[in-house]
Amino acid sequence: MPGKIAIVIASDWDQELKVKSGLHLAKRIYGARQENGIDAVEVFLYAGGSKLLQSLPEEFAGLLRMLREDGIILKVCTTEARSWGLEQSAREHGISMEFARDAFSRYATDGFTVFTF
Repeated sequence: MPGKIAIVIASDWDQELKVKSGLHLAKRIYGARQENGIDAVEVFLYAGGSKLLQSLPEEFAGLLRMLREDGIILKVCTTEARSWGLEQSAREHGISMEFARDAFSRYATDGFTVFTF
């Protein structure tokens, strides 16, 4: 059975290394997905991770663009994006919105392995 990976970024810029590590891990897993039997990789921005969209340095904007272009699904919590006025930023960076409760429930029912950074 093919595997599914969700990388949940809950850290804000005060933990930049964790943010970088999570995003780079998503890219590395996706790059080796065929030989490792992975058919889905998703990055979900939650809590502090949602706030990353308030001020996204070009280095990170470029990394998100690269992840999206590679085929990695990028999502942000709908509630947080709306609360913090980040809907436009999410659209600009090709990040779709999903309620965290729905995403996390889907991860459980669809057999995702979740890593949190």
